[in-house]
Amino acid sequence: KVKQKWILLYHPNFYNYAFYNKNIFDGYLAWKDTFKVLDDDSSKILDLSCHNFAPTYFSIDEKKIYDFVGLSKLQTNIGNPKNVIEFLKVIKEAMVLKKDLNGIFIISVPGLRPFKTNYIRSIYDKMFTDQEKKKFEFVTLDYDTPFSLSVKTLSIFYNNSKVHLNTHPKERHGRAQTYALSCGLPIVGFSNLTYLVEDKFRKEPYYFISENLEKMSKKLIEAIEYVDRDYDKSKHEILGKNFRSKNSYELLKNKLIDKFGLDNKNWCFIDDWDIRLAKHHLGYQSKNSYNQKITEFLSRLNSLEKDKFINEDWDDQKFIEKKGYFFKKMRFFNYQLAFNLEKLIIRFKNLARSLINIFK
Repeated sequence: KVKQKWILLYHPNFYNYAFYNKNIFDGYLAWKDTFKVLDDDSSKILDLSCHNFAPTYFSIDEKKIYDFVGLSKLQTNIGNPKNVIEFLKVIKEAMVLKKDLNGIFIISVPGLRPFKTNYIRSIYDKMFTDQEKKKFEFVTLDYDTPFSLSVKTLSIFYNNSKVHLNTHPKERHGRAQTYALSCGLPIVGFSNLTYLVEDKFRKEPYYFISENLEKMSKKLIEAIEYVDRDYDKSKHEILGKNFRSKNSYELLKNKLIDKFGLDNKNWCFIDDWDIRLAKHHLGYQSKNSYNQKITEFLSRLNSLEKDKFINEDWDDQKFIEKKGYFFKKMRFFNYQLAFNLEKLIIRFKNLARSLINIFK
């Protein structure tokens, strides 16, 4: 019934090389490099996703305050904070190579307050001297996770930095580097990060790739020196525009008009699709989820005239306002139950891996 009135596009939120559509979706907000559909035409993959819609706050700014910016999350719920600690070690080593190095690292810290925050900050305090801390700011945010700062506020740090440092060893899609590319920042990291761009951009001066963690600090200095001496704004502008919403909205609209025979009237894009496209229907509202479960949302679409649907945030709020107090409390309870069960399963898996490694 939904398909009779609406065009359904699938946003995978991850890379998937073996997706089966089963004749459900009309197209895919994904990239051909990291998404393969096995029972449908690959021409329906639009080569656009949430990463292509960085808000207009991000731009190439000539004024720079920081040598580098980093953005991450303390992943204690899926293992350990190893990646954050590795980032700190890279900076410590880079400060030996470049005495006047300065930058900022911003992380969100989920978990019990203030224990997780105190833990990671204690490592930072032991690793860096008071003078080094004046140069390298480590910002740990333990509220409103996963989005402790608004995208508008984050753009201030990106716009005023020379380089984006990202030490994640497996991540291919990530909004952190999307924001960097939108600002024309070279990215320092491992080769897995380059899957975000076309082959021709998977090299310097767009990506300064390190073979291992030990060489990362040297690559960081090389990238900073490139910006100081040889930066070519026009080169980075060519790549950056691919990830800015003002360019991607028009591109998406034209693709949809061409593919589905739509007209050019009444299109409405809100400059928050970097977050909106990746939000979840968990049945509980947060900065990254809706009150409506996916079945409830689809039922709502079935009963709604298209010209009366303003946006999903407004509709989601109306949905929960009509529900009673008991319903809201049960929704929250069910969400917490499922969330904690998932965490427990992950902990058991990590424990099993540790025991296997011990007895190998």
